Amino acid sequence: MARLAPPITLCGTSLDVPQLVALPQGQAVAFTCTYPGRLNGNEDAVGVFTREPASVVLAVADGVGGMPHGAAAAKDVIEALAAAPGDTTGLGVAECIHQANDAILARGLGAASTVSVLEINNGTLTSHHAGDSAAMVVGQRGRTKLRSNCHSPVGISESNGLLSEQQALLHPRRNLLSNMVGDVNLWVESMPPLALATRDTALVASDGLWDNLYIAEIIDAIRRGTLLQAAGKLAELALRRMSEPRPGVPSKPDDLSFILYRPSKNAVSGHDY
Repeated sequence: MARLAPPITLCGTSLDVPQLVALPQGQAVAFTCTYPGRLNGNEDAVGVFTREPASVVLAVADGVGGMPHGAAAAKDVIEALAAAPGDTTGLGVAECIHQANDAILARGLGAASTVSVLEINNGTLTSHHAGDSAAMVVGQRGRTKLRSNCHSPVGISESNGLLSEQQALLHPRRNLLSNMVGDVNLWVESMPPLALATRDTALVASDGLWDNLYIAEIIDAIRRGTLLQAAGKLAELALRRMSEPRPGVPSKPDDLSFILYRPSKNAVSGHDY
């Protein structure tokens, strides 16, 4: 099967199936598409970039719906991240996101985007995000090692235990954001670095995934099997939820984008759990 090769920028693109990504260390699968029945283009954007000697940057941006030029804003973010780290001459991820923010604000079009980025250096992962595109890392046995919190009133309430997962997924104001690229008050949350184990799986995705699946479903899909199998399960279930709504089950039509990543054995140390 053919593999995509970094640098990868998929902006306004819809893939038919998840695609393998060729990386010098580790393995990845990327997917992005519009939601079923959407007539206009995909407002999500995906980027995969490598830097010497062993750095990978995985990014998903989601143009904010209800605001103009969302697809262009998501593209701006991904293209800014093409300058993201890996050596001492590159900009840091947070700096790249702020650079994109300045460019979007300077145009004065009212556009905005969310973003979530996984920066992987020699087996150590750091998550950066703004908005409700988010990331997680799980071990082969299903233990959650990292999960970023959505920057939204509903997301904050859920993370503080004020709403259950079910209540948050079905909340009528789940789409409202409290932080985004394209806002003068933008802030980038960078989580503490995490040392990856051999069989860990990292996931970064737009809210088209998080708003349609339960966390337990996501973990069960990605913790074992090949990355292509895992990606196929995520895409199939999320798109089915969008097109076949049922009472009491999350179903939010939205563009769907995600990247899965697993490290190679020679890039990590530690236990496989």
